[in-house]
Amino acid sequence: MAENTDVVVIGGGYAGVMAANRLTQRDDVTVTLINPRPTFVERIRLHQLVGGSDDAVVDYAKILADRVRLTVDTVTRIDAAGRHVELASGGTVGYDYLIYAVGSGSAHP
Repeated sequence: MAENTDVVVIGGGYAGVMAANRLTQRDDVTVTLINPRPTFVERIRLHQLVGGSDDAVVDYAKILADRVRLTVDTVTRIDAAGRHVELASGGTVGYDYLIYAVGSGSAHP
C-alpha cells in the first residue's frame, strides 16, 4: 500500500498553478492550492483590463487539474514545525510539503 503525500501550494499565480497541476501527474500526491481570490489573474492581459476590452481573469476550474483542491482563503501563518498553515478564516491545512509561490503584488487594488 502506497503512502499518500499532501502538498499545499500557497499562491495561485502562474508558478503556483503550474506546480499544482504538475504534481497531480503522480497518483500518490494530494494537492491543495490556497489563494485569496477565486479567479486566476492573467497578468499578460492586464493591458486589456486597462483598455476595457477584457477583464483579465479566468475561473480556476478552467485551468486547474481536476485533482487540485482550491481553497479560497489567505494564509496568515506557516507553522513549519507543525507542518500546517493557518488561514484567515480560522481553519488550518496540514501538509507534508509546502510550495510558497505568492509572487508579487501591488500596493493599490
